[in-house]
Amino acid sequence: MKTIFILCGLIVAGLAAWFILSRTRADHYGKPFRGLPTAEVAQLADKPGAYLKKEVRVEGVVGRQCPAKGCWFFLKDAGGKEIKVEMGDATPTLPARTGKAATVEGQLIQFGEAYEFIGTAVEFR
Repeated sequence: MKTIFILCGLIVAGLAAWFILSRTRADHYGKPFRGLPTAEVAQLADKPGAYLKKEVRVEGVVGRQCPAKGCWFFLKDAGGKEIKVEMGDATPTLPARTGKAATVEGQLIQFGEAYEFIGTAVEFR
C-alpha cells in the first residue's frame, strides 16, 4: 500500500512539473534565431527607411493577429507603436498568441505605400 501511495505521489509531482514547464516554455516557429542586432518597434515605425531590407530582431506584444491562420500579426511596443509582421513564408500557420510577448527576426520591406516586417523566426512567451 505504501508503494502505491509513493507511486501516485511521483506521478502527480511529474504531471505538475510538466504542466508548469509547458506553460512557461517559449514557443518557437520558423528558422533558428541567428542573434541579429536588435531594433525597437518605434524605430521601425518612425524611420522605416533606415531599416529597409536590414535584418534585425524586434520585440513587443502581439496585437491583432490573422484570424484564419495566424500567419500575420501586429507587434506593439509599450508606447503604442506597432508594425505588421508577416510570417507566411517562414511558417504558414501560427497559433493565436494575441497579448503574448514575442521576439521576431527578419527584415522590413516596403509593401505598396506601407511597410511590413517579413519574419524568418518568431518566439512567443
